[in-house]
Amino acid sequence: MSILRRTLGWTSLVGMAGIAAYLVNALWLTGFETARAQEQLRAEWESTASAVEDPLIGTSESHSTRIDDSALQPGDAFAVLWFERAGQRVVTDDELYVVEGVGADQLSRGIGHYPGTAVPGLTGNVAIAGHRTTYGAPFWSLDLLRHGDTAHLVDPNGTEWVYRFVHQQVVTPEDTEVLQPDPLGTGAPVLTLTTCHPKHSSAQRLVVLAELIEQRQTDTQSR
Repeated sequence: MSILRRTLGWTSLVGMAGIAAYLVNALWLTGFETARAQEQLRAEWESTASAVEDPLIGTSESHSTRIDDSALQPGDAFAVLWFERAGQRVVTDDELYVVEGVGADQLSRGIGHYPGTAVPGLTGNVAIAGHRTTYGAPFWSLDLLRHGDTAHLVDPNGTEWVYRFVHQQVVTPEDTEVLQPDPLGTGAPVLTLTTCHPKHSSAQRLVVLAELIEQRQTDTQSR
C-alpha cells in the first residue's frame, strides 16, 4: 500500500510539473513572443506613416480616408486600436497594433482583422479578433466595456475612426452572423471585436459591437 501511495504521489507531482510547464509556455512565453511582435509592428507602423509613398494608401499627401484592402497581405500592419472611457484608457493601457488576418500566425503577433470584412472608411463591418488569455491576452478585459466607452481605430493614413460601444453578446464559434456587413441592422458602419469566452476556454465567443460616431485626422507619428 505504501508503494502504491508513493507511486501515486510521484505521478501527481509529475502531472503538476507538466501543467506548470504548460502554463509557463502558454502564458509567459507566448506573451513575450507577442510583445516582441508588437514592437516590430510599432516600428513598421511608424515607418509606413512617415513614408511619402505608402503601399496601402498611395501618397501620404493625398489624405485618403480608407485603406486599399486589395493590397493587404496576411500579417501586414492594418491599424492601431485602443479604448477610452471619459478620456482615460480602459481594457488595456497599450495601443494594440492590428494585423491583416486571423490565422494562428497572425494572432500570435497581436490582434487581427478578419479578411473580407470592411476596412475603416467604408460602410460595413470592420471585424477584429484577439486572444483572451495567451499571446499577451490583448482582449482579456474586453468584457469590461460599457455604454459610453469608445474604441479608437487609426488607419495608416492617420485617420482616426471613433466607434461607440453598443452592446456585447456571447455566441457559439459557429455563429458568423456577427461578421456580416450589418450585424446591428442599422446600416451604420460597425466595429466588431471577438474573443474567446469564458476566459481560459474556447467554448464560446464574446462579441463586442460598436457604431461609428466620428472621423478625425490625427498625427500618426505622435501616437
